[in-house]
Amino acid sequence: MSTQFLSEAQATPVRHAEAGPPQIIVVIPVYNHSNTLRDVVTRSLKVHDRIMVVDDGSSDGGVDTLEGLDVDIVRHSKNLGKGVAILSAAKKALRSGMTHMVTVDADGQHDPNDLRHFIPELEAHPDAIIVGKRDFKGAYVPASSRVGRAISNFWLRVETGRPLGDAQSGFRAYPIDLFEQLKLRERRYSFEIEILVRAAWAGIELREVDISIYYPSPAERVSHFRLFQDNLRLSLLNARLMMRAMIPLPHRKIGDFRCEKR
Repeated sequence: MSTQFLSEAQATPVRHAEAGPPQIIVVIPVYNHSNTLRDVVTRSLKVHDRIMVVDDGSSDGGVDTLEGLDVDIVRHSKNLGKGVAILSAAKKALRSGMTHMVTVDADGQHDPNDLRHFIPELEAHPDAIIVGKRDFKGAYVPASSRVGRAISNFWLRVETGRPLGDAQSGFRAYPIDLFEQLKLRERRYSFEIEILVRAAWAGIELREVDISIYYPSPAERVSHFRLFQDNLRLSLLNARLMMRAMIPLPHRKIGDFRCEKR
């Protein structure tokens, strides 16, 4: 099993062919968060001028609250899952000439001001996935979030050999062409775990920046995480990834894909 693990020092460095600074778009997937969406988008626009909202089949009219704001909007006719929303954004962003995307949750838990931490890190490490490590010292942090993060961090390290402080965080930055290179099966919340593991296997560096987090009181909290179904998906995903990690065959590296495209 250990033959498949890569330390950060062993990860294959991959440089983008594009010259110049990263072209970054902020992507906000949304599903029925009409009460917080406009505030998240407005605060994001104060930090960055390229924003894309992906409405993943919402039924509460949340996107209608964005009238008058300069944002790109992608709509799904039905709820397909956060992973599909991110993939839809990546396809459109790539066609628009973007090289990187930063995903921000629409529920108001992320502070868009923390985008300022990602941009210099992207410029210094354009081939890495950069994950926002949430500060769990504040009030109202659910016990399930603490436990879930610890479990996901554990499995990420077992499956890849890479340490990461917050494998479940949805505030993260990606090189967009990564989505064309990796074979990803998950389509809902588990997508964000799968892409970290498969990217690490493919030689992509995983980095992190510290971010703040806001959890409303339990009475105000709105979550679409389904305790049984989504935890079952995560368990099945980790079982499959662990089985692959145990197979003594090398993982194909991102550099191999990019060379083939050229």
